[in-house]
Amino acid sequence: MNILDFEKGRAEEKCVDFKSNIIKTNLEDCYIIEENRFGDSRGYFTSITSKQLDALDFKKWSQKSESMSAKGTIRGLHFQKDPYCQAKVVSCTKGAVLDVVVDMRKDSPTYGEYTAIELTPENGRMLYVPRGYAHGFLALTDGATFNYMVDNEYAPRMEGGVLWNDPAINIPWDEIFEKYGIDEPLLSDKDRDRIPLSESEVNFLRRPKKYLVTGASGQLGYDIVNELKERGEYEILPLDSSLMNITDREQVMKIVKAYNPDVIFHCAAWTAVDKAEELVEDCTKVNVEGTKNLVDASIEVGAKIIYASTDYVFDGTKSIEELYTEEDKPNPKSVYGRTKFEGEEEVRRNPNHFITRISWVFGINGNNFVKTMLKLADKYEELKVVDDQIGSPTYTVDLAKLLVEMAETDKYGTYHVNNEGYCSWAEFAKYIMESNGKETVINPVTTEEYYQGKDMSKIAYRPRNSKLDKSKLEEAGFYRLPSWQDATDRFSKQLTRNYKWWLENLK
Repeated sequence: MNILDFEKGRAEEKCVDFKSNIIKTNLEDCYIIEENRFGDSRGYFTSITSKQLDALDFKKWSQKSESMSAKGTIRGLHFQKDPYCQAKVVSCTKGAVLDVVVDMRKDSPTYGEYTAIELTPENGRMLYVPRGYAHGFLALTDGATFNYMVDNEYAPRMEGGVLWNDPAINIPWDEIFEKYGIDEPLLSDKDRDRIPLSESEVNFLRRPKKYLVTGASGQLGYDIVNELKERGEYEILPLDSSLMNITDREQVMKIVKAYNPDVIFHCAAWTAVDKAEELVEDCTKVNVEGTKNLVDASIEVGAKIIYASTDYVFDGTKSIEELYTEEDKPNPKSVYGRTKFEGEEEVRRNPNHFITRISWVFGINGNNFVKTMLKLADKYEELKVVDDQIGSPTYTVDLAKLLVEMAETDKYGTYHVNNEGYCSWAEFAKYIMESNGKETVINPVTTEEYYQGKDMSKIAYRPRNSKLDKSKLEEAGFYRLPSWQDATDRFSKQLTRNYKWWLENLK
């Protein structure tokens, strides 16, 4: 496309049922929007609706931003990496800009090509920029005011860019500068040092990625599905045991091969740790054989697999001042811990795997320690809670966010993942009461005191030290989760807004 002859980019207009012209550009899925204006001598009125945005595959409204630039300023070419990739609807509300976008989707017929559209308040144009594009603009006037609507949250850690004058893209900047009377472009140091498109390791695709989630009705699976939707992903197959029995090998292979996912989040598990001591075969069937079936299916279709493991793979006998690293040798002392570790070994057969060891999990869609404490607080003035088991609570909303981000990388391996900080169960319980305005007194006791008089053959071994070292996360470029106190506060607010929780409490 000759960017000095913009009308050649109009091509044919899409027929739509709302009052705007949607005009194709030379790039796949990228459109000029020309809205009808309603005005008189006083001025004009125009708008864009969620229905219009949805028709263009704008996932959901997330943020509106505005920038002002001096003439000759080039901003770009920018993008955000998955899972924070953004579609944009952009416009100029003062002055003029030349908007420039590049298709970075490797399976697109227009991969590596660009288009450039002049946007001004007078021509009333907007440009729809799909996900998987690099975007930038040149300010053609002083005080050029540029507006963005985006469909995914701003994530500074996930920022990326392509060199503005990449010879392979071949944008004729010299001709542009001459046409608009620009002697020297103004760029940030960061934008001057961007890499060429050919060196980018980002793997944007036009085809939507497909995600399969086991244990989708459990705490973690539920929040992973929600997080994928929050990121604008809709090719999701959420499965619980009623839809796919992971111990049924034939059923697993049939479903996975038919759906052909890019990523499998394996959250289904036997988690009743005490019951596992009695029903060893049943626990093994779910946590080991079921995992083996999923791993075999993932290898068959070439899918990544993300597996939720546990702190119970360690015996917890390290000094309480020490942390367990991913390199420490597992030594599970319970049936649950052993079967989860054997599940880890199965997952490692798929080279494209993530194993995440988590602990003390709580989330909205299931039973957990926080909910139990709050229910007991309504019945008792005092509670005995164990004080010699130390670890980190894990909020599934925070965990899901990180796991979805992990799934978009190839930084495979085993990671320790839970909320920052350490506490005992008793300290956790005290904070739950404080966070929820409860006056119930928490009395710390030892594990032996808590289980006094009970048949210990039916009680699973609990690690005393479950303090996991999370430094490997940072080394791989991932972020640490917020503190467990912050997570508890946010979960408490989530509970107060959840009608299901209140109905459960009325029983």
